[in-house]
Amino acid sequence: MERSGAVIFKNLKCADNGIAGMEFSLTEDIADGYAKISGGLVVGDTGTTPEVSATLRNLTRVTGVITPRTENFTVEGVTFFNYDWGTSSALKDCSHCWHPASTDSGARTVKTANLTFDAATVPKRIQYEIPKRGIWLDLDGSLTGLGPNTWATKYFIHNDQPECTLKDDVFNGLICDSTI
Repeated sequence: MERSGAVIFKNLKCADNGIAGMEFSLTEDIADGYAKISGGLVVGDTGTTPEVSATLRNLTRVTGVITPRTENFTVEGVTFFNYDWGTSSALKDCSHCWHPASTDSGARTVKTANLTFDAATVPKRIQYEIPKRGIWLDLDGSLTGLGPNTWATKYFIHNDQPECTLKDDVFNGLICDSTI
């Protein structure tokens, strides 16, 4: 979805998508909680046919959900499977921020809750998009595994704090406890 207001994707099922299962580019100036993905299943590669799998796996960066380059967005109750190749991941921040016309510097906060990741097939939960400044607030601990009101963000030296741990292999950056 390119530009939206109070839109909620409810219980969508997406599979075998070449870029992302679900993506929001921009949300209008709305109150928190009115733009979100609520429930659903996202599968990177179903293995339906060898041809489909080969095509997908030649795309090294496929994502389950790409979040907007605006504030007040939530991803809740989504289950992720089969993002286990290249730099594919369950989540990515800052939709289209890489594009020169986006004029965005990132640093948006996305809230998450009640997420499920298949441990065997989703080794990387987050991948940051250029300019790599996204912030994830995990409301219940299902993203970071650190409990309620914990955080994930890209590693920069100024973010290197005792409350944070570098987990580049899974989170493409830092995860921080609720005291930060």
